[in-house]
Amino acid sequence: MYSRLSALMDEANAGKLARCSPEVLEPIHRGVVRMAPSSIFINNGSAGDLDYVRRQALARGEEELLAIPNHYCHFDGPGDQGRDMANTGYLAHDTTAISSLQTKKELRAGLEEIAEIMEGIMTGREMIVSFIFRGPIGCRAADPALQITDSYYVIHSEALLYRMAGPAEFSRDVAEKGYMFVNYHSAGRLTANRVSANLPKRRIYMDVENFRSYSANCQYAGNSIAPKKINHRFANMNNLRNHFGQRLDEHMFITGFDLEGEILYFAGAYPSGCGKTGTAMTGARLIGDDLAKIFIDSESGEVRAVNPERGMFGIIEGINREEDPETMNVLENGENEVIFSNLLISDRKPYWQGMGKELPERGRNYAGEWTRDSGRPPSHKNARFTFALDTLGNYDPAIEEHRGVKLSVLLYGGRDYTTMPTIVMAHDWTNTVVHGAIIRSVTTATEIGSDGSEKRSPFANEAFFPGPLCKYIKHYLAFGKNPRIAGDKIPSGFQVNYWLHKSARGPLAPGERDGLLGDKNDTRVWMRIMALMHLGKVETIRTPIGRIPKYQDLKKLFRKMIDKDYPEETYAKQFSLYIDRLLGRIDLSVAEFSEEKEMPEEFFHTLDGWKRELLSLKAAVGPVATPEQIMGIIAELEREADG
Repeated sequence: MYSRLSALMDEANAGKLARCSPEVLEPIHRGVVRMAPSSIFINNGSAGDLDYVRRQALARGEEELLAIPNHYCHFDGPGDQGRDMANTGYLAHDTTAISSLQTKKELRAGLEEIAEIMEGIMTGREMIVSFIFRGPIGCRAADPALQITDSYYVIHSEALLYRMAGPAEFSRDVAEKGYMFVNYHSAGRLTANRVSANLPKRRIYMDVENFRSYSANCQYAGNSIAPKKINHRFANMNNLRNHFGQRLDEHMFITGFDLEGEILYFAGAYPSGCGKTGTAMTGARLIGDDLAKIFIDSESGEVRAVNPERGMFGIIEGINREEDPETMNVLENGENEVIFSNLLISDRKPYWQGMGKELPERGRNYAGEWTRDSGRPPSHKNARFTFALDTLGNYDPAIEEHRGVKLSVLLYGGRDYTTMPTIVMAHDWTNTVVHGAIIRSVTTATEIGSDGSEKRSPFANEAFFPGPLCKYIKHYLAFGKNPRIAGDKIPSGFQVNYWLHKSARGPLAPGERDGLLGDKNDTRVWMRIMALMHLGKVETIRTPIGRIPKYQDLKKLFRKMIDKDYPEETYAKQFSLYIDRLLGRIDLSVAEFSEEKEMPEEFFHTLDGWKRELLSLKAAVGPVATPEQIMGIIAELEREADG
């Protein structure tokens, strides 16, 4: 096996390969036999190896240099701009249950199909092999991930996003943990302008029985950078099988806030394209903007988290100097390595929608030549940037702490234009799980074919959780009730909704345009009030679905933190309970989750309790319950109890 592989390498690469254990060598050999590359490059993450990767990406036209030093641009094809959910599927045995929201293909049939598609797909090309850790090196929860690809752009991106090591250290980690994720990717045959030529045979298949992924005929990072969302799926399945009620792998940012000398770390789950990165950047101590591995610390009984990544792959639309100064400091600085993708290039300078600068007359983007009067946007709505997190001013070195950081607050939210109030603090852990499960969100440009319709988005993780939803929810419930968590260490849970539209809270005034009730900068206030609610430093109002903040506290924070007036009328619109809409959400959630087999009864008991209390509230005040009315009812009940 080794001799066949070494024949495709020079002496230096053969020497690196010799440090692989047999169990790591086997999938590399399997990939060579199937995909037939003309040569192999073993990337151990060293400065020399990564310099070779950059040079090859430029030489082969996968990237181009921009005017600012260390800045690169990559273009995917017009039909390769988002996650391809129609051709993404899980390969599993007939007896293996898969989420009802996902596509399943019988394992043998799927492997035969992808084997035919990937047969000889690397002919005439070089195979690059990389050894990646999804988490700080030395962290027990970090996943070893083997990446096998023919794309230098993929490896260049992964060098910014992940920790890489040599084959010997990787092999030791695999032996210690007893598993690894194996990822095969090929961009496939490319056209003269570097577009994947065989998109009808684009496939992103994930074998959840053996934790091996196959990504063919695609370049878009969400489909090809496997340690990101593809291996996030494997980590979730691994938790169900081997760490039930002990570890969570979530689609969450991790960021810390300095509150009177105490650092509180938040983790927040929003679907892609819903402001997750922007919210993460409001923190003074950034750990990550996309993924979180959450576990229980055996020594302290704390719930802690690490970021499986060390970089950021963010949506660039709307990033500008006024609202995103930290991000712009990186994107405009030649000392920082940045890869841009699928935006507008003119005179070797990048442009995108919402950047706050005048666009050039002409340029070139992912679809070809562009002019102002072309009728096409300058950049794709899913255009991206990639850079290492340690280039940011609010970077927290604790990102490399193998024990992670202590979590105080968990957030769940999405693009909900009509229903939920802006902030609701869950009554307890079971209520936290229910709030996370019933998220609904408008689809965004992160998925090919998105039409802006609303869909289920449980925990903002539904696209990346292969297991049955019922088991996922049982797993979540069991985690929060794990006796290893110290009594006062469980994080507070919130459902958040920054996307409420004016039209959902009453008729628009003559000439008034519909839009959001708040704006982007308000997020800093929302994060601060939630920290204060968690610590019990402000009074709250109890409602059937959770606790909400009081107006006077928010009014002071808006003035203190962002120097903004906060009218009581706006507060009433953002925090009143529109009861019929909430009842509709509850009924819809009950109907949807009733289709799942073996759902825990406490899930439905919680929703039933919400419904009973909301109906009682509606009988007392009508279909809209303002915070003032809710406080009045509580006061009346307290007087009756005292009497």
